[in-house]
Amino acid sequence: MKRIAAVTVFLIALIVVFVLVVRNVSGTKETPPPDATTAAAAETEPETEVQYTQQDIFGCELIGTYEYPFNQMSQDWGSDEVKGFYYHEISEDAAAAGGQMPVIMQVYTYIVCQNYGVDYEMVFALIERESWCRWDAEGDGGDSVGYMQIQERWHKDRMERLGVVDLTNPFGNVRVGVDYLAELYKKTGNWMDTLAAYNYGLNGAQKHLWSEGIHEYAYNTGIMERAQQLKDETAAARATLKEGEKQ
Repeated sequence: MKRIAAVTVFLIALIVVFVLVVRNVSGTKETPPPDATTAAAAETEPETEVQYTQQDIFGCELIGTYEYPFNQMSQDWGSDEVKGFYYHEISEDAAAAGGQMPVIMQVYTYIVCQNYGVDYEMVFALIERESWCRWDAEGDGGDSVGYMQIQERWHKDRMERLGVVDLTNPFGNVRVGVDYLAELYKKTGNWMDTLAAYNYGLNGAQKHLWSEGIHEYAYNTGIMERAQQLKDETAAARATLKEGEKQ
């Protein structure tokens, strides 16, 4: 019994020594508290705030304060989404008619067009042509609504798919209109016929234009000419900017 007791005491002592050694070794490693770790990580993480360069926006402030209905959209777009964007003044006729297309609306339209592969300047010109840039414009006895003069009765499924419930909301109106243009382009294969179909409807364009060999007329040529004018404005602004950077 004495021998067993001695062995037990020896084993207990051995365990105590082992524990003390382990604690001592562990103590040589400094582990920062959670707060210090978080602070260190925050110092090394890149800034999340988007920085826009002069080359991206050509001096146009992309973030602003807006009144209804233009305050219904967040302004959290990233640099990649607005790369190449250029702010255009609406035409004199559109301005005289009470139209407006503020920066937030132009940036949103630009991003939507980029996502769909639809020419932004063409859509800008179409909006001028359809509504004089009046977000609350009504045509065809009140059936056609908003910037792009959308008729809800023909686009209910599209609106549901896109989550648009109100065509007087300028952002939803543009989203529906650009989606429609992209669909028409897949069916026609070219933008002149796409614009004709947007103006007449596919069946109407076939009956009144294409069956007669007409593919270019005042509506679509006017929009494309204005779109080219807008492209020239952008190109001129870029050239001026590059010239200034060289000096």
